[in-house]
Amino acid sequence: MSRLFRTATVAALILSALAAPAWAAQKRMVTYDSASPAAKRLTGAGLTFVFTKSMLRTRILAVRATAVPVGVLPRVSTDGSVNRKLDALMGDDAGEGTLYEIDPKAAEGKVMIQAFCPGSKSGWLSVGTIAHMRDLRVHAFGDDPATGEPRLCAVMDFSFRGEWRMPGPINDGVTDRVFRPDYGRPGS
Repeated sequence: MSRLFRTATVAALILSALAAPAWAAQKRMVTYDSASPAAKRLTGAGLTFVFTKSMLRTRILAVRATAVPVGVLPRVSTDGSVNRKLDALMGDDAGEGTLYEIDPKAAEGKVMIQAFCPGSKSGWLSVGTIAHMRDLRVHAFGDDPATGEPRLCAVMDFSFRGEWRMPGPINDGVTDRVFRPDYGRPGS
């Protein structure tokens, strides 16, 4: 291998590595329509997700009910003990989604936990793979009021509706705008 070729290859790899974080940080938004009876009952029209996607993973930044102004800013669940319990509750779907914790003190977290799992004080979501033209399965979990142990509250199926252009500059406070009550209305 020539020295020039090796130098060019190394330079290309360095440039790719430097460009990757900017590409990975791009926020996107996708909407899914409720397909199963549980999804229709619990979410109405469906769910909208704000997320970032890189070569190796998708990270959900916000989940919002599509038709009503209720949403949460979930965080990836990092408690290994709880994650194993949640995964075991998913049966054949175990290991298929990414587990997120719903913070009951952030945004409308408490409202969403109660909607998915009445009586629970803690909540989690397992969200399947977000991909263009691919349906989605979401599992909702809550803590059992009697034992405090996680329980499966709902399995919801959604059909892909579309990916939407993010409002305004891509990295300029989009999550805050998406959660405003007047989001999507003219002049907002």
